[in-house]
Amino acid sequence: MTNIVLIALDTQRADHLGCYGYHRDTSPNLDAFANTGVVFERCYAPNIPTHPSFTTLFSGKEAITHDIVNIGGGVPIKDGIKLLPEILADNGYVTAAVDNMNRHFSRGFEHYRTYQWDRSDPTVLRKAETVTDLALPTIEEVVADPRPFFCFLHYWDPHTPYLPPPGYEDLYTDGDRDPYDPDNHSMDEAWSWEPFKWYFHDWMPGVTDAEHVVNLYDGEIRYMDGYLAKVFAALEPVRDDTIVVITADHGEVLNEQLGYFDHHGLYEGNVHIPLIMSWPGKLPAGRRVPGLVQNLDVTQTLLDLVGIPQTEGMEGISLLPAIYGVRDANYTEVFLSEATWQVKRGVRTDRWKFIRSIEPDRHGRPMKELFDLEADPGEQNNIAEDRPDVVAELEGVLDAWLAKRLAETGRDSDPVADQGMCATNIGTPKPDEKVGPGATPLAQRVGQAAGIPDPNELNAPR
Repeated sequence: MTNIVLIALDTQRADHLGCYGYHRDTSPNLDAFANTGVVFERCYAPNIPTHPSFTTLFSGKEAITHDIVNIGGGVPIKDGIKLLPEILADNGYVTAAVDNMNRHFSRGFEHYRTYQWDRSDPTVLRKAETVTDLALPTIEEVVADPRPFFCFLHYWDPHTPYLPPPGYEDLYTDGDRDPYDPDNHSMDEAWSWEPFKWYFHDWMPGVTDAEHVVNLYDGEIRYMDGYLAKVFAALEPVRDDTIVVITADHGEVLNEQLGYFDHHGLYEGNVHIPLIMSWPGKLPAGRRVPGLVQNLDVTQTLLDLVGIPQTEGMEGISLLPAIYGVRDANYTEVFLSEATWQVKRGVRTDRWKFIRSIEPDRHGRPMKELFDLEADPGEQNNIAEDRPDVVAELEGVLDAWLAKRLAETGRDSDPVADQGMCATNIGTPKPDEKVGPGATPLAQRVGQAAGIPDPNELNAPR
Protein backbone atom coordinates (compact mmCIF):
# COMPACT_ATOMS: atom_id res chain seq x y z
CA MET A 1 0.00 0.00 0.00
CA THR A 2 1.54 3.29 -1.12
CA ASN A 3 0.08 6.66 -0.21
CA ILE A 4 0.64 9.96 -2.03
CA VAL A 5 0.66 13.48 -0.60
CA LEU A 6 0.95 16.36 -3.07
CA ILE A 7 1.61 19.77 -1.54
CA ALA A 8 1.31 22.82 -3.79
CA LEU A 9 2.88 26.12 -2.73
CA ASP A 10 1.07 28.66 -4.85
CA THR A 11 3.34 31.31 -6.40
CA GLN A 12 6.53 29.84 -4.97
CA ARG A 13 9.68 30.70 -6.89
CA ALA A 14 12.24 27.94 -6.84
CA ASP A 15 15.14 30.33 -6.35
CA HIS A 16 13.78 31.73 -3.07
CA LEU A 17 14.13 28.41 -1.28
CA GLY A 18 17.33 27.40 0.50
CA CYS A 19 17.37 23.99 -1.18
CA TYR A 20 17.57 25.83 -4.52
CA GLY A 21 20.48 27.98 -3.40
CA TYR A 22 18.77 31.03 -1.93
CA HIS A 23 20.99 33.05 0.38
CA ARG A 24 18.28 33.63 2.99
CA ASP A 25 17.03 31.07 5.49
CA THR A 26 13.46 31.20 4.18
CA SER A 27 12.75 27.46 4.22
CA PRO A 28 14.57 25.47 6.93
CA ASN A 29 11.87 22.82 7.26
CA LEU A 30 11.41 22.46 3.54
CA ASP A 31 15.18 22.26 3.07
CA ALA A 32 15.42 19.47 5.62
CA PHE A 33 12.63 17.65 3.82
CA ALA A 34 14.43 18.11 0.49
CA ASN A 35 17.49 16.36 1.91
CA THR A 36 15.39 13.21 2.33
CA GLY A 37 14.48 12.99 -1.34
CA VAL A 38 15.04 14.12 -4.90
CA VAL A 39 15.33 17.80 -5.90
CA PHE A 40 14.68 18.63 -9.55
CA GLU A 41 16.84 21.66 -10.10
CA ARG A 42 15.22 22.81 -13.33
CA CYS A 43 11.53 21.96 -13.25
CA TYR A 44 9.27 24.15 -15.40
CA ALA A 45 5.57 24.95 -15.45
CA PRO A 46 4.88 24.99 -19.20
CA ASN A 47 1.40 26.51 -18.93
CA ILE A 48 0.81 29.40 -16.53
CA PRO A 49 -0.76 30.78 -14.41
CA THR A 50 -2.73 28.78 -11.81
CA HIS A 51 -5.58 27.07 -13.60
CA PRO A 52 -3.67 25.89 -16.68
CA SER A 53 -0.70 24.85 -14.56
CA PHE A 54 -2.67 22.75 -12.10
CA THR A 55 -4.64 21.18 -14.93
CA THR A 56 -1.39 20.23 -16.64
CA LEU A 57 -0.05 18.86 -13.34
CA PHE A 58 -3.11 16.71 -12.61
CA SER A 59 -3.82 15.54 -16.16
CA GLY A 60 -0.30 14.85 -17.42
CA LYS A 61 -1.32 16.68 -20.59
CA GLU A 62 -0.43 20.03 -22.06
CA ALA A 63 -2.83 22.96 -22.18
CA ILE A 64 -3.15 22.61 -25.92
CA THR A 65 -4.76 19.24 -25.19
CA HIS A 66 -6.84 19.97 -22.08
CA ASP A 67 -8.07 23.45 -23.19
CA ILE A 68 -7.32 25.35 -19.96
CA VAL A 69 -4.94 28.06 -21.09
CA ASN A 70 -5.75 30.93 -18.73
CA ILE A 71 -7.43 32.04 -15.50
CA GLY A 72 -11.21 32.04 -15.66
CA GLY A 73 -11.38 32.16 -19.44
CA GLY A 74 -14.76 30.48 -19.55
CA VAL A 75 -13.64 27.42 -21.52
CA PRO A 76 -14.17 24.13 -19.66
CA ILE A 77 -11.66 21.32 -19.49
CA LYS A 78 -11.90 19.16 -22.58
CA ASP A 79 -14.29 16.22 -22.37
CA GLY A 80 -12.67 12.92 -21.55
CA ILE A 81 -9.69 14.30 -19.64
CA LYS A 82 -9.18 12.32 -16.42
CA LEU A 83 -7.30 13.84 -13.53
CA LEU A 84 -4.95 12.17 -11.08
CA PRO A 85 -7.45 11.98 -8.16
CA GLU A 86 -10.02 10.37 -10.45
CA ILE A 87 -7.53 7.77 -11.63
CA LEU A 88 -6.45 7.00 -8.07
CA ALA A 89 -10.05 6.81 -6.82
CA ASP A 90 -10.80 4.32 -9.61
CA ASN A 91 -7.92 2.24 -8.28
CA GLY A 92 -9.08 2.00 -4.70
CA TYR A 93 -7.63 5.15 -3.14
CA VAL A 94 -9.38 7.36 -0.66
CA THR A 95 -8.84 10.87 -2.00
CA ALA A 96 -8.91 14.12 -0.05
CA ALA A 97 -8.05 17.74 -0.79
CA VAL A 98 -7.66 20.93 1.19
CA ASP A 99 -8.07 23.48 -1.56
CA ASN A 100 -10.27 26.34 -2.75
CA MET A 101 -10.04 26.28 -6.53
CA ASN A 102 -13.13 24.10 -7.11
CA ARG A 103 -14.03 23.98 -10.83
CA HIS A 104 -12.75 20.71 -12.30
CA PHE A 105 -10.07 20.52 -9.62
CA SER A 106 -12.56 19.03 -7.16
CA ARG A 107 -13.21 16.06 -9.43
CA GLY A 108 -12.19 12.68 -8.07
CA PHE A 109 -11.93 13.79 -4.45
CA GLU A 110 -14.02 11.88 -1.95
CA HIS A 111 -13.31 14.63 0.58
CA TYR A 112 -12.87 18.14 -0.85
CA ARG A 113 -12.47 20.67 1.94
CA THR A 114 -12.42 24.33 1.06
CA TYR A 115 -11.28 27.25 3.13
CA GLN A 116 -12.28 30.88 3.05
CA TRP A 117 -10.70 34.08 4.18
CA ASP A 118 -12.38 37.29 5.21
CA ARG A 119 -11.51 39.15 2.03
CA SER A 120 -12.34 42.50 3.61
CA ASP A 121 -9.47 42.04 6.09
CA PRO A 122 -6.01 41.83 4.50
CA THR A 123 -4.47 40.51 7.71
CA VAL A 124 -6.21 37.15 7.33
CA LEU A 125 -5.68 36.60 3.62
CA ARG A 126 -4.04 33.30 2.66
CA LYS A 127 -2.75 32.26 6.04
CA ALA A 128 -0.95 28.97 6.33
CA GLU A 129 -2.65 28.10 9.58
CA THR A 130 -6.03 28.19 7.82
CA VAL A 131 -4.90 25.47 5.43
CA THR A 132 -3.05 23.51 8.11
CA ASP A 133 -6.01 23.59 10.49
CA LEU A 134 -7.96 21.66 7.85
CA ALA A 135 -5.00 19.61 6.66
CA LEU A 136 -4.13 17.97 9.98
CA PRO A 137 -7.56 16.40 10.67
CA THR A 138 -7.78 15.45 7.00
CA ILE A 139 -4.48 13.61 7.23
CA GLU A 140 -5.63 11.91 10.43
CA GLU A 141 -8.82 10.78 8.71
CA VAL A 142 -7.20 9.32 5.59
CA VAL A 143 -4.45 7.64 7.60
CA ALA A 144 -7.16 5.86 9.59
CA ASP A 145 -8.87 4.66 6.41
CA PRO A 146 -7.83 1.11 5.45
CA ARG A 147 -7.41 2.18 1.83
CA PRO A 148 -4.27 3.84 0.48
CA PHE A 149 -4.73 7.59 0.32
CA PHE A 150 -4.06 10.53 -1.95
CA CYS A 151 -4.04 13.92 -0.23
CA PHE A 152 -3.68 17.29 -1.99
CA LEU A 153 -2.84 20.37 0.10
CA HIS A 154 -2.85 23.83 -1.45
CA TYR A 155 -1.03 26.67 0.34
CA TRP A 156 -1.21 30.28 -0.87
CA ASP A 157 1.08 32.32 1.38
CA PRO A 158 3.65 33.60 -1.15
CA HIS A 159 0.83 34.84 -3.41
CA THR A 160 0.34 38.56 -3.87
CA PRO A 161 -0.49 40.59 -1.79
CA TYR A 162 2.48 39.83 0.43
CA LEU A 163 1.09 40.35 3.91
CA PRO A 164 3.06 38.19 6.34
CA PRO A 165 1.80 38.29 9.93
CA PRO A 166 3.53 40.08 12.80
CA GLY A 167 7.01 38.76 13.39
CA TYR A 168 7.49 37.94 9.72
CA GLU A 169 6.83 41.23 7.97
CA ASP A 170 10.19 42.63 9.09
CA LEU A 171 12.12 39.37 9.38
CA TYR A 172 14.44 40.24 6.50
CA THR A 173 14.34 44.01 6.77
CA ASP A 174 17.56 45.95 6.98
CA GLY A 175 17.01 48.40 9.80
CA ASP A 176 19.06 51.02 7.99
CA ARG A 177 16.74 51.02 4.96
CA ASP A 178 13.64 53.17 4.92
CA PRO A 179 10.93 51.53 2.75
CA TYR A 180 9.39 55.00 2.26
CA ASP A 181 12.60 56.84 1.37
CA PRO A 182 11.58 59.53 -1.17
CA ASP A 183 15.01 59.31 -2.76
CA ASN A 184 14.60 55.61 -3.54
CA HIS A 185 13.03 55.21 -6.98
CA SER A 186 13.20 51.43 -7.33
CA MET A 187 9.39 51.20 -7.21
CA ASP A 188 8.75 53.87 -9.82
CA GLU A 189 8.00 51.38 -12.61
CA ALA A 190 5.60 49.44 -10.40
CA TRP A 191 3.71 52.57 -9.37
CA SER A 192 3.49 53.81 -12.93
CA TRP A 193 1.58 50.79 -14.28
CA GLU A 194 -2.07 51.80 -14.06
CA PRO A 195 -3.70 48.33 -14.00
CA PHE A 196 -1.97 47.45 -10.71
CA LYS A 197 -1.29 50.91 -9.29
CA TRP A 198 -4.23 51.04 -6.91
CA TYR A 199 -4.05 47.36 -6.12
CA PHE A 200 -0.52 47.97 -4.85
CA HIS A 201 -1.73 51.03 -2.98
CA ASP A 202 -4.25 48.89 -1.09
CA TRP A 203 -1.60 46.74 0.57
CA MET A 204 1.69 48.66 0.43
CA PRO A 205 0.79 52.35 0.20
CA GLY A 206 3.69 54.70 -0.29
CA VAL A 207 6.44 52.10 -0.46
CA THR A 208 9.37 53.32 -2.56
CA ASP A 209 11.87 50.52 -1.92
CA ALA A 210 11.34 47.43 -4.12
CA GLU A 211 13.62 45.39 -1.88
CA HIS A 212 11.19 45.93 0.97
CA VAL A 213 8.49 44.18 -1.06
CA VAL A 214 10.86 41.28 -1.80
CA ASN A 215 11.43 41.05 1.96
CA LEU A 216 7.68 40.68 2.46
CA TYR A 217 7.55 37.89 -0.12
CA ASP A 218 10.34 36.08 1.70
CA GLY A 219 8.58 36.59 5.03
CA GLU A 220 5.52 34.85 3.60
CA ILE A 221 7.66 31.85 2.63
CA ARG A 222 9.28 31.58 6.06
CA TYR A 223 5.88 31.78 7.75
CA MET A 224 4.45 29.04 5.52
CA ASP A 225 7.53 26.89 6.11
CA GLY A 226 6.73 26.71 9.82
CA TYR A 227 3.32 25.26 9.07
CA LEU A 228 4.72 22.76 6.59
CA ALA A 229 6.69 21.36 9.52
CA LYS A 230 3.39 20.49 11.21
CA VAL A 231 2.26 18.61 8.11
CA PHE A 232 5.55 16.72 7.89
CA ALA A 233 5.20 15.75 11.54
CA ALA A 234 1.64 14.51 11.02
CA LEU A 235 2.82 12.29 8.17
CA GLU A 236 5.73 10.82 10.07
CA PRO A 237 3.91 7.66 11.27
CA VAL A 238 3.22 6.65 7.64
CA ARG A 239 6.28 8.14 5.90
CA ASP A 240 7.76 4.80 4.89
CA ASP A 241 4.60 4.08 2.92
CA THR A 242 4.03 7.59 1.58
CA ILE A 243 5.37 9.49 -1.41
CA VAL A 244 5.42 13.22 -0.66
CA VAL A 245 5.69 15.69 -3.54
CA ILE A 246 6.16 19.43 -3.14
CA THR A 247 5.80 21.78 -6.08
CA ALA A 248 4.20 25.06 -7.22
CA ASP A 249 1.86 26.12 -9.97
CA HIS A 250 4.15 28.99 -11.00
CA GLY A 251 6.57 31.44 -9.46
CA GLU A 252 6.48 35.21 -9.26
CA VAL A 253 8.04 38.20 -10.93
CA LEU A 254 9.42 40.37 -8.16
CA ASN A 255 11.50 43.42 -9.03
CA GLU A 256 13.54 41.95 -11.87
CA GLN A 257 11.01 42.39 -14.70
CA LEU A 258 8.20 44.66 -15.78
CA GLY A 259 5.06 43.17 -14.32
CA TYR A 260 6.32 43.74 -10.80
CA PHE A 261 5.05 41.56 -7.96
CA ASP A 262 2.70 39.33 -9.90
CA HIS A 263 2.89 36.24 -12.10
CA HIS A 264 2.58 37.14 -15.72
CA GLY A 265 5.47 36.77 -18.12
CA LEU A 266 7.28 33.66 -19.34
CA TYR A 267 10.40 34.63 -17.40
CA GLU A 268 12.40 32.33 -15.16
CA GLY A 269 10.96 33.77 -11.97
CA ASN A 270 7.50 32.68 -13.12
CA VAL A 271 8.07 29.38 -14.92
CA HIS A 272 10.94 27.83 -12.94
CA ILE A 273 9.24 26.05 -10.05
CA PRO A 274 10.32 23.77 -7.22
CA LEU A 275 9.76 20.04 -7.51
CA ILE A 276 10.81 17.76 -4.67
CA MET A 277 9.89 14.08 -4.25
CA SER A 278 10.57 12.01 -1.15
CA TRP A 279 9.83 8.37 -0.29
CA PRO A 280 12.16 7.02 2.39
CA GLY A 281 13.98 3.88 1.35
CA LYS A 282 12.51 3.92 -2.15
CA LEU A 283 13.65 7.20 -3.73
CA PRO A 284 17.29 8.22 -3.36
CA ALA A 285 17.93 10.76 -0.62
CA GLY A 286 20.04 13.73 -1.62
CA ARG A 287 19.68 13.17 -5.36
CA ARG A 288 19.63 16.35 -7.44
CA VAL A 289 18.43 16.13 -11.04
CA PRO A 290 20.14 18.92 -13.00
CA GLY A 291 18.30 18.86 -16.35
CA LEU A 292 15.01 20.10 -17.76
CA VAL A 293 11.80 18.46 -16.54
CA GLN A 294 8.19 19.71 -16.31
CA ASN A 295 5.26 19.49 -13.94
CA LEU A 296 3.64 17.72 -16.89
CA ASP A 297 5.69 14.68 -15.83
CA VAL A 298 4.48 14.36 -12.25
CA THR A 299 1.27 12.36 -12.69
CA GLN A 300 2.90 9.81 -15.00
CA THR A 301 5.70 9.39 -12.47
CA LEU A 302 3.36 8.89 -9.52
CA LEU A 303 1.36 6.26 -11.36
CA ASP A 304 4.60 4.45 -12.21
CA LEU A 305 5.70 4.56 -8.57
CA VAL A 306 2.46 3.06 -7.24
CA GLY A 307 2.15 0.53 -10.05
CA ILE A 308 -0.99 1.81 -11.78
CA PRO A 309 -0.83 1.50 -15.58
CA GLN A 310 -1.96 4.74 -17.17
CA THR A 311 -4.39 4.41 -20.03
CA GLU A 312 -5.13 8.10 -20.57
CA GLY A 313 -2.55 8.91 -23.23
CA MET A 314 -0.55 11.18 -20.97
CA GLU A 315 1.97 13.45 -22.60
CA GLY A 316 4.38 13.75 -19.69
CA ILE A 317 7.49 11.60 -19.40
CA SER A 318 8.16 9.54 -16.30
CA LEU A 319 10.81 11.02 -14.05
CA LEU A 320 12.00 7.62 -12.82
CA PRO A 321 15.02 7.39 -15.17
CA ALA A 322 16.13 10.83 -14.01
CA ILE A 323 15.46 9.97 -10.37
CA TYR A 324 17.65 6.89 -10.52
CA GLY A 325 20.43 8.49 -12.56
CA VAL A 326 19.82 6.85 -15.92
CA ARG A 327 19.61 10.34 -17.43
CA ASP A 328 19.84 13.90 -16.14
CA ALA A 329 16.88 15.44 -18.00
CA ASN A 330 13.62 14.61 -19.72
CA TYR A 331 13.83 17.34 -22.35
CA THR A 332 16.22 19.36 -24.47
CA GLU A 333 13.60 22.10 -24.76
CA VAL A 334 10.45 23.10 -22.91
CA PHE A 335 7.55 24.89 -24.61
CA LEU A 336 5.77 27.60 -22.62
CA SER A 337 2.44 29.43 -22.83
CA GLU A 338 0.34 32.02 -21.03
CA ALA A 339 -2.92 33.76 -21.85
CA THR A 340 -4.14 35.76 -18.87
CA TRP A 341 -2.41 39.11 -18.51
CA GLN A 342 -0.62 38.67 -21.79
CA VAL A 343 -0.77 36.16 -24.63
CA LYS A 344 2.54 34.53 -25.46
CA ARG A 345 4.32 31.35 -26.36
CA GLY A 346 7.94 30.54 -25.76
CA VAL A 347 10.61 27.89 -25.83
CA ARG A 348 13.40 27.36 -23.32
CA THR A 349 16.51 25.29 -24.05
CA ASP A 350 19.57 24.70 -21.91
CA ARG A 351 21.00 28.01 -23.07
CA TRP A 352 18.27 30.10 -24.71
CA LYS A 353 14.83 31.50 -23.95
CA PHE A 354 12.73 32.74 -26.87
CA ILE A 355 9.38 34.45 -26.17
CA ARG A 356 6.91 35.45 -28.88
CA SER A 357 3.90 37.66 -28.22
CA ILE A 358 0.60 36.78 -29.88
CA GLU A 359 -1.03 39.99 -28.65
CA PRO A 360 0.82 43.22 -27.86
CA ASP A 361 2.51 43.20 -24.47
CA ARG A 362 0.72 45.40 -21.93
CA HIS A 363 4.07 46.70 -20.70
CA GLY A 364 5.17 47.64 -24.20
CA ARG A 365 7.83 44.96 -24.51
CA PRO A 366 8.89 43.80 -27.98
CA MET A 367 6.88 41.15 -29.78
CA LYS A 368 9.95 38.91 -29.78
CA GLU A 369 12.45 38.45 -26.97
CA LEU A 370 15.60 36.35 -26.83
CA PHE A 371 17.73 35.76 -23.76
CA ASP A 372 21.07 34.01 -23.42
CA LEU A 373 20.50 32.32 -20.07
CA GLU A 374 24.15 31.36 -19.67
CA ALA A 375 25.36 34.95 -19.96
CA ASP A 376 22.19 36.60 -18.64
CA PRO A 377 20.34 34.32 -16.20
CA GLY A 378 18.26 37.26 -14.97
CA GLU A 379 16.88 37.87 -18.50
CA GLN A 380 17.79 41.55 -18.47
CA ASN A 381 19.10 41.88 -22.03
CA ASN A 382 16.85 41.11 -24.97
CA ILE A 383 19.25 40.19 -27.77
CA ALA A 384 16.67 39.29 -30.42
CA GLU A 385 17.91 42.00 -32.79
CA ASP A 386 21.55 41.05 -32.20
CA ARG A 387 21.03 37.33 -32.82
CA PRO A 388 18.49 36.95 -35.64
CA ASP A 389 20.02 33.56 -36.42
CA VAL A 390 19.06 32.18 -33.01
CA VAL A 391 15.62 33.79 -33.20
CA ALA A 392 15.00 32.16 -36.59
CA GLU A 393 16.16 28.77 -35.30
CA LEU A 394 14.05 28.84 -32.13
CA GLU A 395 11.04 30.30 -33.89
CA GLY A 396 11.27 27.41 -36.33
CA VAL A 397 11.43 24.94 -33.43
CA LEU A 398 8.40 26.59 -31.80
CA ASP A 399 6.41 26.65 -35.04
CA ALA A 400 7.20 23.02 -35.79
CA TRP A 401 6.17 21.94 -32.30
CA LEU A 402 2.94 23.94 -32.47
CA ALA A 403 2.03 22.52 -35.89
CA LYS A 404 2.69 19.01 -34.62
CA ARG A 405 0.58 19.51 -31.53
CA LEU A 406 -2.30 21.08 -33.48
CA ALA A 407 -2.30 18.06 -35.78
CA GLU A 408 -2.17 15.63 -32.86
CA THR A 409 -5.08 17.32 -31.09
CA GLY A 410 -7.16 17.85 -34.23
CA ARG A 411 -7.22 21.61 -33.87
CA ASP A 412 -7.39 24.18 -36.63
CA SER A 413 -5.90 26.96 -34.49
CA ASP A 414 -3.96 27.66 -31.33
CA PRO A 415 -6.21 27.83 -28.22
CA VAL A 416 -3.84 30.32 -26.60
CA ALA A 417 -4.49 32.73 -29.47
CA ASP A 418 -8.19 31.83 -29.69
CA GLN A 419 -8.95 32.40 -26.02
CA GLY A 420 -6.60 35.35 -25.78
CA MET A 421 -6.19 37.72 -22.89
CA CYS A 422 -8.83 37.24 -20.20
CA ALA A 423 -7.55 39.93 -17.84
CA THR A 424 -7.77 42.94 -20.14
CA ASN A 425 -9.80 45.01 -17.70
CA ILE A 426 -8.57 43.60 -14.40
CA GLY A 427 -7.48 46.37 -12.11
CA THR A 428 -8.16 49.08 -14.70
CA PRO A 429 -10.58 51.71 -13.41
CA LYS A 430 -13.84 52.06 -15.32
CA PRO A 431 -14.52 55.52 -16.75
CA ASP A 432 -16.96 56.34 -13.94
CA GLU A 433 -15.06 54.58 -11.15
CA LYS A 434 -13.55 56.62 -8.37
CA VAL A 435 -9.83 55.90 -8.11
CA GLY A 436 -7.39 56.55 -5.34
CA PRO A 437 -6.78 55.34 -1.80
CA GLY A 438 -9.64 53.26 -0.55
CA ALA A 439 -11.64 53.60 -3.75
CA THR A 440 -11.68 49.88 -4.40
CA PRO A 441 -11.38 47.59 -1.39
CA LEU A 442 -8.54 45.13 -1.19
CA ALA A 443 -11.06 42.31 -1.26
CA GLN A 444 -12.10 43.20 -4.80
CA ARG A 445 -8.60 44.00 -6.04
CA VAL A 446 -7.21 40.74 -4.72
CA GLY A 447 -9.94 38.68 -6.29
CA GLN A 448 -9.71 40.49 -9.61
CA ALA A 449 -5.95 40.62 -9.91
CA ALA A 450 -5.22 37.13 -8.64
CA GLY A 451 -8.08 35.20 -10.18
CA ILE A 452 -9.13 33.85 -6.79
CA PRO A 453 -12.81 32.89 -6.66
CA ASP A 454 -15.12 34.86 -4.44
CA PRO A 455 -16.10 32.85 -1.35
CA ASN A 456 -19.73 33.07 -2.46
CA GLU A 457 -18.77 31.27 -5.67
CA LEU A 458 -16.71 28.51 -4.13
CA ASN A 459 -19.52 25.99 -4.04
CA ALA A 460 -21.48 27.30 -6.99
CA PRO A 461 -22.09 24.84 -9.82
CA ARG A 462 -19.61 25.09 -12.65
